[in-house]
Amino acid sequence: MSASMQGLLPEGLSKCLRQPGTARPTRIESFRCAQRVFDISLQPGLTLAEAVGAQAARHGITAGAVTLQGAVLEPMRFVLPAYAETDRHVAYYSATHAPEGPVRLEAATASFGCKDGAAFLHCHALWRDAAGREMAGHILPNEARLAAPLQARLTGTDEVSLQARFDPETNFTLFRPEAAPGHGAAGGLIVAQIGPNEDFISAIETICQRHGLRQGRILSGIGSLIGVKFADGREIPAQPTELLVLEGEIRPGPEGAGVAEIEIVLVDVAGRLHRGRPAKGLNPVLICAELFIADHAGDPPAEMARSLTPPR
Repeated sequence: MSASMQGLLPEGLSKCLRQPGTARPTRIESFRCAQRVFDISLQPGLTLAEAVGAQAARHGITAGAVTLQGAVLEPMRFVLPAYAETDRHVAYYSATHAPEGPVRLEAATASFGCKDGAAFLHCHALWRDAAGREMAGHILPNEARLAAPLQARLTGTDEVSLQARFDPETNFTLFRPEAAPGHGAAGGLIVAQIGPNEDFISAIETICQRHGLRQGRILSGIGSLIGVKFADGREIPAQPTELLVLEGEIRPGPEGAGVAEIEIVLVDVAGRLHRGRPAKGLNPVLICAELFIADHAGDPPAEMARSLTPPR
């Protein structure tokens, strides 16, 4: 692909990685659909997947974004990004981390969908451990269990489903959005997935342009990048990282199209955190990125980022 097709500048293009399989022809998948919003009660004793899945089933949601900040988890199980040990993947996951005692999530969103016929979540989060250290990672939804009740917000739809399917390009099982029969391509919610080597910010703006969205809010954004170059010039060398969107707004640009203004936190292979606004054209997606975008400010989820201490 050319840099213009990917939205990458030459410096960003040089970071792209060759995936083990053949690139799928559709690099950015997105659907506009009816938006449904629920304040839900998640019950202790259940895994994250069980708790959210029960509420999603109750409301008929087949694809959704759920906010999980404030969740107390015990046990808590998570993984970090890691270098691949074989040529079957360009990156992989660390061994499972199992911190002792309860952990409270300070910022967290998850994509809800289905895997092997059961409810499943893809969840990235920011928290502090028992020693007060700020940490982030990929939570294992079938192993992390709620230790206290949680009031959460589920924003989703029954017109699109998220299905976890094997992806021959990356050799991972990934969430992919699929439109339900009779889907009308209208409504207040966009469900999207960005493939490898697409520029993160450019792809978000492409999604907004595709669906005529000039102003909106990113309800959930999680995925992975090949290192990162921030708009303020800070740079993390090319390596596997996983990201969580802390704040994301779409605002009308000078030519009317939607412009993405996004703050993210990333965790690298050593568990270090990096926070800032990613530069446009310089940040290729590593494996994928999943997004839920509302086309109006509406009633936003509880603020996640404003009270957090930036990583040092």
